[in-house]
Amino acid sequence: MSLKTSLFFSSALFLLFCCISAAVPYALSTDKTEYANTQIPDCSLKPPFSRACFVPEEFQKPGLRGWILGVQKFTKKELSEDTKTNCWTYYFGTDRLGRDLYSRVIIGIRYTIVIALFSVLISFVLGIVLGSIAAYFGSWIDQMIHFIISIVWSLPTILLALAIIFSFGRSMGSICLAIGLTLWGDVARLVRSQIMSIKELNYVKSCQAMGYLDWRIIIRHILPNILNSLLVLASSQFALAILLESGLSFLGLGLQPPIPTLGNILQEQYVYIYTGQVSLALFPALFVVLLILAFQIQTNYWRDANELRNIS
Repeated sequence: MSLKTSLFFSSALFLLFCCISAAVPYALSTDKTEYANTQIPDCSLKPPFSRACFVPEEFQKPGLRGWILGVQKFTKKELSEDTKTNCWTYYFGTDRLGRDLYSRVIIGIRYTIVIALFSVLISFVLGIVLGSIAAYFGSWIDQMIHFIISIVWSLPTILLALAIIFSFGRSMGSICLAIGLTLWGDVARLVRSQIMSIKELNYVKSCQAMGYLDWRIIIRHILPNILNSLLVLASSQFALAILLESGLSFLGLGLQPPIPTLGNILQEQYVYIYTGQVSLALFPALFVVLLILAFQIQTNYWRDANELRNIS
């Protein structure tokens, strides 16, 4: 097996793990409470793979609903010297409030991926619609939309996202909208360039001669032929959306605690680098890097496969 294929399958397995974490994060986490927000001050700033035991308490079985949404339970846990019952292993250590960092990272993957998913959907819907209109109808419509794309491209991405978040607030919807509106320009440019070349082909001219509606020609006959290129772009857009969400959260403009995302966990922990506790910031940063790298590997693989298919 070649190195390229090995990287492809490794990144696919990591993305599968992240998707499972996004779907049922509490099934994989140690702390089953909502947002993994159990605070144990006596266990604050523990190093990775530390272990702590607690006085036994009534435990609510999470079930399927608990695996998805967590258990609504925030009782005060008391330390115990009995190592036979109710012990936790803090795989990534704990933060200053004594919360399990591993559980918060697992749950943070959910919110980071969900924000990236809806951001990419917004950018693709907007980019495909405007790009299709611009390329197919041309004339002054194309010039106007191309001018709007140029304006979006000229604005710094972070500044545009900041303006949208300040206007609509720091909710999940406004964050998705902010990121989506900064990414749609790339989608519109790709769709516009692809359709401008395809609309001159004979089968499109035949559809027009048969009197098919313009939207039917675009949706049923043109867009399916550029689907491979859109899928390749989607994987790279996912990586960029994750990077933007992490950047906004790191600046304090993403989802607010106790809701964890990889960005705001990193923002909370990076100060401990200066006190020698590098691992607290290392794990969330590592997951951000691996997510972006995995999507880039997938992008490169499918782009090369698409080029080989076109050549053959």
